[in-house]
Amino acid sequence: MQNTPASTADQAPPAPARDIAESFGTGAWSFTPDVVDVFPEHVRASVPFYDAIQDLVAEAADWLVPDGGLVADLGAATGITVQRIADRHPGRRIRAVLYDNEPAMLRRAEQALASTPTGHVDYVTADIQDGPLQHTAADLTLALFTLQFLPMPDRLAALRHARDASAATGALIVAEKVRPPDSRWAEIGNDASHDWKAAHGIPDTAIRAKARALRGVLQPYPQHTLTGMVTAAGWCAPEVLFRWHSWLVLGAFATVGGL
Repeated sequence: MQNTPASTADQAPPAPARDIAESFGTGAWSFTPDVVDVFPEHVRASVPFYDAIQDLVAEAADWLVPDGGLVADLGAATGITVQRIADRHPGRRIRAVLYDNEPAMLRRAEQALASTPTGHVDYVTADIQDGPLQHTAADLTLALFTLQFLPMPDRLAALRHARDASAATGALIVAEKVRPPDSRWAEIGNDASHDWKAAHGIPDTAIRAKARALRGVLQPYPQHTLTGMVTAAGWCAPEVLFRWHSWLVLGAFATVGGL
């Protein structure tokens, strides 16, 4: 009997592409060059409402960054945030300083910003907690999903260095994953985030792999801990700008009333 090929309907669907998180062992997550290659897609699928947060920051720049003003991005990765701000304000020639401790991230950021209408941009490979930072008088300082990877003393040090390098009228925007103090909200938030990622194309195996890889690497603390660190570092008037379960955006100013 002659064998006949199976119909298309009978053939198994192709296996989903292996997510970058699945290449890391337990507690071994790192922003390697391989992560850099897929970072924009990965972070959009991993952080709920990531693009909405980026839009929020770019819109806030309407008020916070004047013509020729300076944006300092601490943990800039591939430069997504500065690019979003510059694209929204092409006539302002906004200057920027991008910090990251991964040179590959900054190389990708420089490529991305090459065709973006910015003023002068500096790219600084550094650990932001070590300081001092290599800029002064920043109108807007950003730390988006950066501090959550640092031990507590280093987070406070980074925020203090940022305050020292801020303009008197400057502002700070921090985004990070936080831990709800009540275990009931924590359970809801964890499962809701899992559902969001699954709905955006990340298979359960990759979600579990990322969670394992981040053990001890990503260190979420409650919202009040972040607020306390921000004020202890010298920033004023902390305000929640966005929150969805465990995902938080906090704003603050360098001085009370800009004085």
